[in-house]
Amino acid sequence: MLLVIDLGNTQTSYGVFQNSKLIYHWRSETKAVRTVDEYAGFLFPLLQHVGITLKSFEGVAICSVVPPCNFNLKKFCETYLGKDSFFVSYSNRCSFSIGVETPTEVGADRLANTAYAVKNLSLPAIVVDLGTATTFDVVTEDKVYQGGIILPGIAMGAEGLSRKTSLLPLVDTDFPKSVIGKNTTSCIQSGILFGYCDAIDGLLNRLQNEIGKKCEIALTGGISSLIHRHLKTQTRILPNLTLEGVELLYRENN
Repeated sequence: MLLVIDLGNTQTSYGVFQNSKLIYHWRSETKAVRTVDEYAGFLFPLLQHVGITLKSFEGVAICSVVPPCNFNLKKFCETYLGKDSFFVSYSNRCSFSIGVETPTEVGADRLANTAYAVKNLSLPAIVVDLGTATTFDVVTEDKVYQGGIILPGIAMGAEGLSRKTSLLPLVDTDFPKSVIGKNTTSCIQSGILFGYCDAIDGLLNRLQNEIGKKCEIALTGGISSLIHRHLKTQTRILPNLTLEGVELLYRENN
């Protein structure tokens, strides 16, 4: 078995793989101050609940975009699992090449998403990862990661609007019944959520026009299911895409 950890800015996902198949997965809040023992306190009861022992793991693969967490996470793996950690980075052996100006700046999550796309999607492909930030990753037919787009996530937009205004409240990320808002809350929800969907549709259209071909498009991330049904562009929802991409990179390097 392989333990895969995807450490994002807001949430951390934990996946257990057996024979390259994801069999269990869980989520926790990401905390930069989480101690080695706190990682153990969260994960061990979940493993015990499904009957998995610590000796079952052949290794640990980590995808992190929060560097302050890396030291304690690495120590957790050494102390409690007795394993060295494999971290996703631009220096890994990959089944694709990186066609951007500064490869060292490409996030580990975007590398994992690209690894999944090369293995499992029809190229050219675009992976849209809806998390704290929303990223668009473009992979061409010749297996080259060409870069993409980064924009603020939905929650970030809602929080920013609330913080920077005196009277506008922080609203839940729920679609209103109509585009025309009838109160302050529904007006904000309409602007953020419908506006966000139109932004995704518009950017996907621009990307495909620039590529010059229709792409297979996959959505992943915590709010992908919320957004998917409101998009005009044809997309697939693959909620565990990043975890599976990390597993692929681990196999390619071990």
